[in-house]
Amino acid sequence: MRDGNMLEESIRIQGDVRRVYGAFADLAGWKAILPDVLDVQVLYDDGRHQEFLMTVSRPAGPETVRGIRFCEPPHRIALFQPQPPPGFQRMVGVWTFDEEPGATRVKAERWFEPSDPATSREALASRLRGHLKANLELFRKTLEGHS
Repeated sequence: MRDGNMLEESIRIQGDVRRVYGAFADLAGWKAILPDVLDVQVLYDDGRHQEFLMTVSRPAGPETVRGIRFCEPPHRIALFQPQPPPGFQRMVGVWTFDEEPGATRVKAERWFEPSDPATSREALASRLRGHLKANLELFRKTLEGHS
């Protein structure tokens, strides 16, 4: 679903690409990095294919999303959510991990469709962008040893 609404965010994280990729690929470790993650139930993980249910805290109450990821260590994780967050009809995305001198550039791209055509796409994109930026920053702080 690369048509429709797209947004991207990126961040430079000091560290080896394998270590940075590993933190994003390790679903069980997300609770320790992302404070809004209440629970992650891994349904399947063979290192290349992952299926999970993740519950996050939101102002309106807990949200549970179902995600399926296709991992290409250590450079790419593609994602689709057959059970996307409230407000979204469809959500797919990709994280890419590019090695730079002394660091890794992490880029998060998302393509989405609102569940209600009357919903402001800009407002939905703004909400999603906020979550992506916050999560990338939390991964950076954790991996670089900042509190």
